[in-house]
Amino acid sequence: MTSLSRVFSGFRISRQGKGAETDAEPDSVDLPEEVRREKATFERAGRLHRVHWAVIALSLVITLSAWQYSGELVERRAADRFARYSTQIVEMITERMGRYEDALWGGTSAIYAKGGDISHSDWKVYADSLRIGAKYPGINGIGVVHYVAPGKLDAYMQAQRKERPDYRIHPPHRESDNLPISYIEPVAANRPAVGLDMAHERNRYTAALKARDTGRAQITGPIVLVQDSERTPGFLFYAPFYTGGLPENGPARQARFAGLVYAPFIVKRLMAGTLQKDKREISVKISDGEAVLYNEHVAADTDYDADPMFRQTVSVPMYGRNWSFEIITAKSFRDNYTSSQPTLILVGGILIDVLLIVLFVSFSRTNRRAIGFAGRMSRNADEKAVELEKMVGNLAASNEELERFAYVASHDLQEPLRMVRSFTVLLRDRYGDRLDDDARNYMKISIDSAERMQELVSDLLQYARMGEDAQQVTNIGLDEAFDYAVENLSDAIRDSGATVTSDKLPVIRGNASRMARVMQNLIGNGLKYQAKGATPTVHVSAEKCDGGWIVSVQDNGIGIAPEYHEQVLQPFRRLHNMTEYSGTGMGLAICRKIVLSFGGEIWVDSEEGKGSTFCFSVPEAVADAAENANLETSDA
Repeated sequence: MTSLSRVFSGFRISRQGKGAETDAEPDSVDLPEEVRREKATFERAGRLHRVHWAVIALSLVITLSAWQYSGELVERRAADRFARYSTQIVEMITERMGRYEDALWGGTSAIYAKGGDISHSDWKVYADSLRIGAKYPGINGIGVVHYVAPGKLDAYMQAQRKERPDYRIHPPHRESDNLPISYIEPVAANRPAVGLDMAHERNRYTAALKARDTGRAQITGPIVLVQDSERTPGFLFYAPFYTGGLPENGPARQARFAGLVYAPFIVKRLMAGTLQKDKREISVKISDGEAVLYNEHVAADTDYDADPMFRQTVSVPMYGRNWSFEIITAKSFRDNYTSSQPTLILVGGILIDVLLIVLFVSFSRTNRRAIGFAGRMSRNADEKAVELEKMVGNLAASNEELERFAYVASHDLQEPLRMVRSFTVLLRDRYGDRLDDDARNYMKISIDSAERMQELVSDLLQYARMGEDAQQVTNIGLDEAFDYAVENLSDAIRDSGATVTSDKLPVIRGNASRMARVMQNLIGNGLKYQAKGATPTVHVSAEKCDGGWIVSVQDNGIGIAPEYHEQVLQPFRRLHNMTEYSGTGMGLAICRKIVLSFGGEIWVDSEEGKGSTFCFSVPEAVADAAENANLETSDA
């Protein structure tokens, strides 16, 4: 007969006449004290306790932590990618402008090589050698601007018209000097610019004078090129040259200024030749002050994202001007760097929590139904003694079914975890070399979490069923329990080089398998919680006390601060994180439950850094035990 059957077989039989039966519960006042206590134990077991909610809360915390960590990794990876893209764009444009500057200074070198001036035909030879269309995508051409001082205009015009009779300077302006474009190649695409005077327009003229005075390359503010029929934003790029080479100071530069090598740019063509937007996942807007030079942030662009994931504005000094780059992510960036993995982790974790709740509620309801069934079965025993005996048998079968249900439920709960771990390991082994470091890290987190949850469910099930065979007590020798524990821990003892010893241990009253579990958990604790590089030493001893024995398990480990002595004996209470010491926090709680089931107590005597001594009391064997008598005599 099972424990539940024994409890309710002692209930009072209520009778209200022949064939009648009452629905009233058995009167606990008429029950023996031992039966009443056991009935109360079963009733408490039928309710959800703090330990159940602690497991659900812990599982939820693990799920949320994994979800948040995974989300942060995905976002950090996307942010790093955006930062690299942004840096690359600015560097590409800056590097391309540097190459154009080199071409301009090459032009000034060609002029110096010709004695300080150059003819139209010689300039065409130099420009053709640059192969502008192939080597400098985005540039409109390269030309020479001569400085014509007041009073020198007629001589300049005569010199130019020797090669080009139709050459003229345009448009008229109010400045006293002139800065006309003498040559530009290729001339076919830039013919409207030939003879254009830089002094006629403020941005062109200001940048030209700044280049003259500083001796450095300069770009103009935003302008519209005369050769641009679409009238889109552009700019000119100047490099000055002087009579007799570069002077050392400003006044000398003004006195010996001879002209400029220049290149005209239409910004839209420059960006098309530099950025290649079809290979990017971000869009760019470039401004010079209030003027917009280039803008990809338009709704008509199919890749434009009105609500970008990331946005950045970078200010870059650009040859005397200040360009502002506003960079945002495009739709293609969102598509490529939005991951569903955090959501899958969250959904999977919540599903496991739901399974836990269903499992606990099923345990509770099944237990209450069993108690109610046993109560109903115990009534009217006078009229239906035979039927009662049959029902008691049914109750025993129900208890056995409940035990099977507990096993199946725990097995079904662990099966999804095993599947997750197995397939993740398979995925790592087969395809790990094709994945990046983040993906391999995600798989490691999944595998570790599944293994910890399996261990947690297993320990929880053992904790819940720990009292089932506690009543099966006999006289047992603690020496045998010690030997069994040492054998189970042999690998850990060998790997750590530990020394595990014991005094002569007594014969006590208890359950052999449960006492072996207590020994194994306490010795295992002594082996595990050690300082790095330390060699564990564990010693087990026993001391006679009133009505029983006190068993001590002493180790040389890291110790426990006094304020945590009671806490470490509670379920799921850990003083260290998983990276330092593995485990579920259930080992000492299981020891406590076993010891309490035999009417004993368990406690710890420890200080940090000075090792720990776990003590528990157990009852003495009820019959004369020669071994105990011999032990007491030898101890004396």
